[in-house]
Amino acid sequence: MIGAIFLGYFLMTPDYRFDPLQFPMAGGAGLFPRRDIDLYAELSARVGVCVHGFMLADLGRKAWDLRKKYWQPGEGAWVAFREAVHQCYPHLPAEEKLAQDGHEFDSLYELAVYRRLKSTLPSTLKLDIHPVVKGCIFEEAAFADFKVSSTQSGKSCFIEVVGLFDRTFTAYSSTQKARKDETLRRLHRYPSSQRPILIFKDMVCDPEQVVAALRQAIAAVAEDGLRTAA
Repeated sequence: MIGAIFLGYFLMTPDYRFDPLQFPMAGGAGLFPRRDIDLYAELSARVGVCVHGFMLADLGRKAWDLRKKYWQPGEGAWVAFREAVHQCYPHLPAEEKLAQDGHEFDSLYELAVYRRLKSTLPSTLKLDIHPVVKGCIFEEAAFADFKVSSTQSGKSCFIEVVGLFDRTFTAYSSTQKARKDETLRRLHRYPSSQRPILIFKDMVCDPEQVVAALRQAIAAVAEDGLRTAA
């Protein structure tokens, strides 16, 4: 009997928790302005991946403003913003996975180049992901990011995505300073006959630049190409 009275009292007690349906924001607005969400979707379409906060630095002033508003304050704001983007654009995941098509990519920059390669590469050419580079100076065999090859010409061309540096190769952050020598060593290991096409992080964020670099790789494996790689 006492239990029934207590249950009845509990059911009659008002719920004081905030109900977003009871108190909607004016005009159906959310915590994040729709113009910011639309801008993020536009930038992601431009790069080919769901851009992370560190990528926004290479995408212009408006992108930099997004970075300051949602990425710099801390992880919580960025996670909430990405989730809001996903709600408006379901094809843009709240977290971009680096595992795609059976491959584990090292960074969003590498993933973006991979997607651009798939849409740019002629069907007559072959694309290898993380192929072995033979005859390296510092090691007998190492792995590149990509290799484009042609069975018709017998030529191939390696592609390296330098996702930590822009084209100036200037080390601004402590991470860049710590990794600069390692990155240079990776690039210098290639034999002179197999020098790769380089795609830096700022190029990844510029569709014209990255496509131009990929076209150079495609031209290199054509019958009259200028580069070869074993």
